[in-house]
Amino acid sequence: MIYKFDQIIKTFMKPLKRHRNITLKRIVLDMYQFCRTQRLCTAFLGHPFQRSTKFIEIDITYRCNLRCFNCNRSCTQAPSRAELSPSQIQNFVSQSIATNMRWERIRLLGGEPTLHPDFFHIVDILLRYQSVYNPDARLVVCSNGHGRKVNAILSKLPSPVEIKTTIKTGNENLFRPFNLAPEDNLAYRFSDFSSGCRIIEDCGIGYTPQGYYICAVAGAIDRIFGFHMGRTSLPEKTDQMIDQREAFCPLCGHFGFRFPVKKTKMSPIWQKAYAGYHSRKNSYQPLKNRT
Repeated sequence: MIYKFDQIIKTFMKPLKRHRNITLKRIVLDMYQFCRTQRLCTAFLGHPFQRSTKFIEIDITYRCNLRCFNCNRSCTQAPSRAELSPSQIQNFVSQSIATNMRWERIRLLGGEPTLHPDFFHIVDILLRYQSVYNPDARLVVCSNGHGRKVNAILSKLPSPVEIKTTIKTGNENLFRPFNLAPEDNLAYRFSDFSSGCRIIEDCGIGYTPQGYYICAVAGAIDRIFGFHMGRTSLPEKTDQMIDQREAFCPLCGHFGFRFPVKKTKMSPIWQKAYAGYHSRKNSYQPLKNRT
């Protein structure tokens, strides 16, 4: 009997072992996050996650050379060439200096960040910020590492820039089902979405073509739903951005407990949002009558 139970467990875990992000630690953290963000818990213990003042992720472009299922920037579901300009990055640097924001880590993402037409210009701006104002800051380029063009660009980056690559080999990669909105799932009916999730602490706030957000994923959600909630300037350290958590966490598949999958999964609110996005043809009009 014990042998049969052991075989069942091994059979269940075998396909999961192929994914580096499915670990016992992550499963435990996901379960903790789900329980800790219930309204009853937050009523007694307060919000479990605080907005980061140490880390920032900058989505410089939504261009991508892959079309991965369940992309949490919607590069597959709603391709776009929206991107941040070098002048916007310079403005971010100027505001960081003016407000004494000494970032410990700055990540450049996308989309695929190396596909930005001014990628090296943006990197140079951040390297100057690092060398003159904040030498302890880590500058990290997060790339899919896919294709000759991307790897040729990565090979030209100077040594102060760290490279984090997921080394994707195609579109069929395991991702959490980002488009399964918690608000469409009865399991989350008692969740306090203003709590956020551990992404806001581990990854930091986001700067996207839509503005500043509690996380970069929230900015990508706003691109589709068109709520226009991005901060136009760098948020103050005391700004916990609760309004954004309440708006975007109910729509985000990263909130709570979900296993990565190799097929597209999408809940009704996202189906409606993408239909509205494509019909508006990037006009970014707010989606009304959310259910």
